[in-house]
Amino acid sequence: MMNYRLSIPLFILVFLLIFSLTSGCTSLSVRTADTHNTTAAIQSYNTWIAQQRNFDLEVQGTIGQIGNDIKTYNTEIARDQPNVALLRENLAKDHQLLEQLGSGIDNLTAATSRFEQITATLQYDKASATSTIETLDMISQYMKIYTLDMGNAHQHLIEYVNNAEAYIRTDDPNYWNDKYRQDAMLAKDQGSKAFAESNLALENITIKAQQLEKLQ
Repeated sequence: MMNYRLSIPLFILVFLLIFSLTSGCTSLSVRTADTHNTTAAIQSYNTWIAQQRNFDLEVQGTIGQIGNDIKTYNTEIARDQPNVALLRENLAKDHQLLEQLGSGIDNLTAATSRFEQITATLQYDKASATSTIETLDMISQYMKIYTLDMGNAHQHLIEYVNNAEAYIRTDDPNYWNDKYRQDAMLAKDQGSKAFAESNLALENITIKAQQLEKLQ
């Protein structure tokens, strides 16, 4: 029998590395003596960060479980008599995890909209007003980019699971269509790229937020 093994564990390691980096995103301190509206903006930012941290934990759990299932998948499809029933059961669970992750993305998208709405109504009268508004606008844009990238990564993971399922649709490995394996690997690569892009957006959010703190 041909070796149908999917070379995906590196994909999972990349994901885990990315999220170990993004977990370092920190809240900003608010100067209680400062009555300027930048304080309200920072409080709104910290609310978003709290939501993002919860989402980050959810993503790490999902990726970790899918990573374990991929290891099982690779082991089984390399056997002469793979346990196809087990693989289908694991993939069904992966679908459920990704459905929950989709809800997390929706929640973070809503948090992004709230940040934009709150900061858009703030009024500034200090000399740094223009810089503050521009910084807030950039934070909002990077938040949108982050959630968009995460949404793309989520969709690619769904495509991976769909193709992994299609690959083992029949019980007889001799009839497995290699195109589904190739499509699964492509989805894996695209997902990895989207996660990396989301990490860059999160780094930019942190940089702009630190600039905002200095404007208090």
